[in-house]
Amino acid sequence: MSFAFVLANQGISTTIIDADPNGPILKWAARFPAGVPEKLTVKNGVGAEAVAEAIQDSTDPFIIVDLEGAKNIEVSVGLGRADLALIPMKGSQLDADEAVNVIKFIRRQELIFGRKIPYRVFFSMTSPVIESKGMRDIVSQFKEQGIPMLKASMVERAAFQLPFKLGGSLYDLRAGEVRKPEAAIENAEVFAEEVVATVVAEHKNAAKVKEAANG
Repeated sequence: MSFAFVLANQGISTTIIDADPNGPILKWAARFPAGVPEKLTVKNGVGAEAVAEAIQDSTDPFIIVDLEGAKNIEVSVGLGRADLALIPMKGSQLDADEAVNVIKFIRRQELIFGRKIPYRVFFSMTSPVIESKGMRDIVSQFKEQGIPMLKASMVERAAFQLPFKLGGSLYDLRAGEVRKPEAAIENAEVFAEEVVATVVAEHKNAAKVKEAANG
């Protein structure tokens, strides 16, 4: 959601598809329609058909599909069209093991769809001041296994949850509503910058591979 806020704030037309059965983003948009950024479109993605149709119908340069954690058919459809799959995890070994399971699922989808599905793992809900030994161990473990990770993490801050309560986006928050909203915005912007750069790099690599294959 924060990624979508950054893109919309930069004037980039963005569609976010809420494929979570609980529909938190849909509820946010319905509850605070005036607070939805001008460049942001929210669509329903509950059900495989809804995900596919929402992706097909959107002409925005960025389409973000917010999928629930289960490895179901909606996730499969979303991955089949993905330019980049983002896998969040907390800094625990249990989360690291689940991230590996998601990567295995992605690799199975690659066989089904006959295409490479780029992905990155990243830490979410981390401490703004402390990098734990467990996190450092996971980074080393993933590096040894060749699992790509984003350098940027999403820090645990109240500002990331407050739009669901107050409406609007990160950029509408004020200091009287939450502590240091500018810190959350900076974190989201650094994260978004790396994600966009990764998507661009993956597109360039895919083009080179295609060019080489065509001789």
